[in-house]
Amino acid sequence: MAELESVPFAVASNLIHRLASPDFLEFGQEYGVMEELEELKNTIESINDKLLDADNKQDQNGGVRVWIRKFKKVLHHADDFLDDLAIEFKRDKLNAAEGKEVNKVLRSISSSNQIPLDSEMPDKIKDILESFNDVLKEMKDLNLSPRLGVVKQTNLEWRETCSFVLESDIIGRDDSKKEIISLLRQSHEKEIVSVIAIVGIGGLGKTALAQLVYNDLEVKKVFETQMWVCVSDNFDVKTILKKILESITGDQVEDKLSLGNLQRKLHQKISGKKYLLVLDDIWNERHDRWAELRKYLMCGAQNSKILVTTRSDNVAKAMTASTSYPLKGLTDEESWSLLKNIAFEDDSKEVNQTLESMGKEIARKCKGVPLAVKTLGGLLRGQTEESEWKNVLRDDFWKLCEEQDSIMPILKLSYHNLSPEMRQCFAYCSLYPKDSRITKNELIQLWMAQGYLEYSAEKHRMDMEDIGNQLVKIFFMNSFFQEAECDKYGEIISFKMHDLMHDLAMLVAGNDCCYLDSKAEKVEGSPMHVSLESGAIHLLNSLDKSRLRTLILPDHCNFDEEVPVANFKYLHVLKISSYYFRKSSDSIEGLKHLKYLAVYFPLNGIPGLGKLYSLQFLPAFIVRSSQETGNAPLNELKDLNQLRGELRIESLELVGNVALESQDVNLKEKKFLKSLTLDWHNEYYDEWPRRDLGIVE
Repeated sequence: MAELESVPFAVASNLIHRLASPDFLEFGQEYGVMEELEELKNTIESINDKLLDADNKQDQNGGVRVWIRKFKKVLHHADDFLDDLAIEFKRDKLNAAEGKEVNKVLRSISSSNQIPLDSEMPDKIKDILESFNDVLKEMKDLNLSPRLGVVKQTNLEWRETCSFVLESDIIGRDDSKKEIISLLRQSHEKEIVSVIAIVGIGGLGKTALAQLVYNDLEVKKVFETQMWVCVSDNFDVKTILKKILESITGDQVEDKLSLGNLQRKLHQKISGKKYLLVLDDIWNERHDRWAELRKYLMCGAQNSKILVTTRSDNVAKAMTASTSYPLKGLTDEESWSLLKNIAFEDDSKEVNQTLESMGKEIARKCKGVPLAVKTLGGLLRGQTEESEWKNVLRDDFWKLCEEQDSIMPILKLSYHNLSPEMRQCFAYCSLYPKDSRITKNELIQLWMAQGYLEYSAEKHRMDMEDIGNQLVKIFFMNSFFQEAECDKYGEIISFKMHDLMHDLAMLVAGNDCCYLDSKAEKVEGSPMHVSLESGAIHLLNSLDKSRLRTLILPDHCNFDEEVPVANFKYLHVLKISSYYFRKSSDSIEGLKHLKYLAVYFPLNGIPGLGKLYSLQFLPAFIVRSSQETGNAPLNELKDLNQLRGELRIESLELVGNVALESQDVNLKEKKFLKSLTLDWHNEYYDEWPRRDLGIVE
């Protein structure tokens, strides 16, 4: 299958919205470029209307994919340029309001940002407009249609989140659970450790079944130690041993530990103990690799067990499984019960006989695969028109499922039913590694930092955070997300993605989003959003510095390699370890597009932070001592008035005069903050009055 191109729906919509904003109207009047900006807006609108059809057709049309690629290049160049102008224009207005001397934005050339002089402005905008017109001309030859249809799940009500999600994963698995537990309890006198493999196609519920077994109270009594590791397609012995240790301790293990040290630590934890190890989603069919891992696991007590989930019988054979358990699909009745529960919300209500007849046929065609049933149930949720059900029943994707022996065509159908902005949000999720637990608030903040929620929030007159929460709920109801962890009020805290859904996210993201692990040898294409493991740090210098918008670096990394963070001028998101700032003299002042900054283990201050006027999310601000005075100023927070969500100010004991310094924090202008935490590491300072920081009781 050809590599798809991620379509920048939200970027295009936001650019149109920005060009019509009061700030740009004021900018256009002041610099005499109103007509040029209006023409640019109209041109982008005419292209934007047909992007949805382009996304739907690119799978079958290589010419459409090439066109999307060209459009993205032009669009992102224009977005970066106009963002530069907007930032500098706001900065000048801020300085003017404070009575500071102002050098007009266009009178001071910055070679790094290529901001033109007054006289060059119309020509620069015309160049951008000409680029869009070239794209527009090519688009006309592709026979693309204007945007059609509206997503029908927008106003879903969220009910009993956790119970609904969990129940939908366990329907029809009681007998299988009992059989697996019985196998785990069996004794094998000749083997210290025996392997049991759950085998079945993707989406059948192997992982969900393994979780039911793993969390069973009877199983917990049988085994002294339990460990869970998602392996996926990277069967690297050192990596697996590291994950096993992390599963036991709950803490991260340093990447730099040698294989020998990992072996010794593991031996200390499981030696003489009867353990259960789950190796989820195994693809390795080489017996020698399994034999290498197995020798490190032979120190447990007699009758320790390894439970494996895999799609392949060959994997079970390579791992010399004592028992291979072929997982059966749901019965037709169980499939219909699950589909009905999701599609109609309340299965106690009477269902139209015609819809029930078609629904049972749809459920039967899913061949007992729970993920397929749940996905189609979400697609049909709230649909009462018989034509909608008939369209699903007669669609060509059933034939593709047969040909590919996969439910991926069903998942793609659900993806194509998403709104344009939701498609971009879903593709961004491919930055997370498989089986990782995704923190909901962080993901929403990353979406916001990329501008994915701005247009929808304005359109629906809602806060961006509320839009983000609504999207997460819709993703859940359509099975894009699963395994919700909720708080005591039933609100989602975190979740996971099924590995097939993760495959889909990677497919639709194309080369725009890239997760680089230790196996990565090179960077494909010119990605805009990159997340790296420590073993791939050396690939940083291969990235396109003018294109990168997201850079997520590992939290445990000593940065022996050079990390040229300051060179990535257009970053919107940066997650990085404080070790970088301890070893580097780089200032991040030039990263003026940065909207999200998270620093792991923040041990000291960050040079240039106070100049990041566009910053929206700063989870923690660490007070640092001034080398000249020994005091710790708070004024780096003064102009960061776009901060949203939560802010934690730490090490306040270093501040010499809180009452004086707090005047420069300017909290009253930080109107988007929802939570503020003040932290003194010295108990003495806990008695300081909160009013010293300008906080109103």
